[in-house]
Amino acid sequence: MLALLVLLAWGTACDESAVPEAAIVEPTRPLSAPTRAVPSEAELIEQLSAIGYVAGSEPAREATGVTKHDVSHVSHGVNLITSGHSPVALLMDMQGEILHEWRAEFDQVFPDHPRSEGTREPRRNFWRDAVLFPNGDLLVIWELFGLFKLDRDSRLLWAVPEPIHHDLQLTDANEIVHLQAKRKTIQGIPEKRAIEDFIVVRDAAGRELRRVALSDALRNADWLALRRSFWARAKERGYGLSERSLYDPFHTNSLWLLTPAEADRLGDPFRTGDALVSMAMLDTVALIDMERGVTRWWQQGPFGMQHEPRPTLDGGIIVFNNFLGVDRSSATTFDPRSGRVLREFTGPAEEPLHSKRSGRVQVLSNGNVLIVETDGGRALEVSSAGEVVWEFYSPYRVGESGETVASLYSLERIDRTQVAWLDAQD
Repeated sequence: MLALLVLLAWGTACDESAVPEAAIVEPTRPLSAPTRAVPSEAELIEQLSAIGYVAGSEPAREATGVTKHDVSHVSHGVNLITSGHSPVALLMDMQGEILHEWRAEFDQVFPDHPRSEGTREPRRNFWRDAVLFPNGDLLVIWELFGLFKLDRDSRLLWAVPEPIHHDLQLTDANEIVHLQAKRKTIQGIPEKRAIEDFIVVRDAAGRELRRVALSDALRNADWLALRRSFWARAKERGYGLSERSLYDPFHTNSLWLLTPAEADRLGDPFRTGDALVSMAMLDTVALIDMERGVTRWWQQGPFGMQHEPRPTLDGGIIVFNNFLGVDRSSATTFDPRSGRVLREFTGPAEEPLHSKRSGRVQVLSNGNVLIVETDGGRALEVSSAGEVVWEFYSPYRVGESGETVASLYSLERIDRTQVAWLDAQD
């Protein structure tokens, strides 16, 4: 295990041309001319990306729906789902019944977005992530094409056509925080424009307020040294990455702004409002000071190509560890002070966890952990004792013959009190 690192110095800002505020697209107004460059930028970013996200990649299992539900030990609620099978988000109860759906086609959301034929393929025709508001509104990422908001009846409220990707969060201050990409020359990679990742903060109407560039924020963590170490790890562990991965130096895939309770449990140097981020192409989880734009803490490994670091109730951090070994993944909890692994869930012996792409973890209010195995289209709720108390297999299929299970990109447990609008519309 590599040693735990802490903040040593304030990083200095690197030169970067100013980035204009993103255009907000109202549902009654077409996109303005400058947005026509966005699709080609998105496509070029995808070409450079280390990992292609697809509608589905694994053979479908026979099991479908909820196959296990231990009522006395689960964290009760409803489940918000996005999946590779369709541009839709689903609200599902604990028994697997669909309670509500939001749906919008690409041309409805981005009517003047000039897409190539490649982007019209089914492999891109789905939503990556979604956040539900208490009134039934839904905030959605269409991977690399934009962010948009629907009301509970799937009417478009606004859209932002930018290369937004992977993950987003709605803060207590009603601000929207998400990841966004841009091709640019990055210090330390002079030979070719690479993918820079940003943490972007927007107001409730989608207008950009501020952004932090990862290459700037990670400078005091010496991310170029982490990059060299990553490539040594990748060769030794057999990640099988292509040469284009060199120009996706971070592949930032998740973020989480710490709440006061989470910061208190984690202790110094973790502070309220800091962003906990995962960078798959560095095998690194880091803590970004959103006010100063520097790194407070970071750790490389023992996880690999990981996703979704989240604070646990006992002061640890859990990640979906995509590369526990060849064809093996895990939900790994570690102590951020010592770097020591505290717990590791690898799945049932008969069906161990494995997802090369994506994967999520959610710490539930009762201490259970909800694990999403994206490639396999499976979600499991695991108790603190390591017992599977709820299990779901996606019934959704992709491919010409429906032989492939749709990638389960997100399945989030939501308290039933947060969907009172469901009863109001009955």
